[in-house]
Amino acid sequence: MGVFWSGVFPAISILLKSMGLFTSVFLRFACAAVVLLVLLYIRDRRLPRLSPRELVLVVGLGLLGITLYNTMFTAGLALVEASRAALIVPTNPAFTALFAALLLKERLGRTRAFGIALCVLGALWVLARGDPRSFTEMQFGVGELILVGCIFIWSAYTLLGRVALSTLSPLALTAYVMVAGSLPLAVPASVEGASLAAVTWESWAAFAYLVLFGTVIPFLWFYEGVKALGAARASQFINLVPPLAVIESVLLLGEPFSPGLLAVGTGLVVAGLYLTNKPRRS
Repeated sequence: MGVFWSGVFPAISILLKSMGLFTSVFLRFACAAVVLLVLLYIRDRRLPRLSPRELVLVVGLGLLGITLYNTMFTAGLALVEASRAALIVPTNPAFTALFAALLLKERLGRTRAFGIALCVLGALWVLARGDPRSFTEMQFGVGELILVGCIFIWSAYTLLGRVALSTLSPLALTAYVMVAGSLPLAVPASVEGASLAAVTWESWAAFAYLVLFGTVIPFLWFYEGVKALGAARASQFINLVPPLAVIESVLLLGEPFSPGLLAVGTGLVVAGLYLTNKPRRS
């Protein structure tokens, strides 16, 4: 699971080299929605009807997790190196654990609180490019700020998804959320007017990876985890994402590896994620 999601960072960077931002996000989730709807129909022999409450939740989740989050996430990757983004965005389980404790009254505990602190410290280290003076001088780029915003949006998406899972199966919820989230993206994608004829085979390969291994499988398994483990521990697999994504970005994209920045940031984030998602002793 961690391998699948870690590959999203370099894959999006490759895709954006020849495909428009809104076009890439719309096609990615529209295609994933079709695949999930087919799987849902094959499994249940029908498409479940939504109650008014479920419809509101699905639309809200679609706008949060697909339309808003993934547009911002993709825009952030267009401005920030994939290896650095991979150390900022995956801290969202730590923030989700914090918000779950505050809003859903899930127990936090000292260990998980310390893990959250390490994740925050690691993300701040990467944001500052290993230079604490960046905070005093407020030297942050637009891309970094966009990715920080993604953290809070994903936390809201996770917590709201837990509410929706009380009546919908993970497969049905994931399929309908992707439909609801991809539809609004059709408008900016059409205005963008990017020509698909100019898309390279490398970008199409990255797109295929994103649809199957970066969207269908991880989003479905993610909600399976939310339903089984709770909002705070559902993202335990993300422990592997930062180091794997850094390695993949260096190897596939030729991004520079700065030990002082990436190694320290990776260590802090991975240690924080481990403590945040560590099972509590009974």
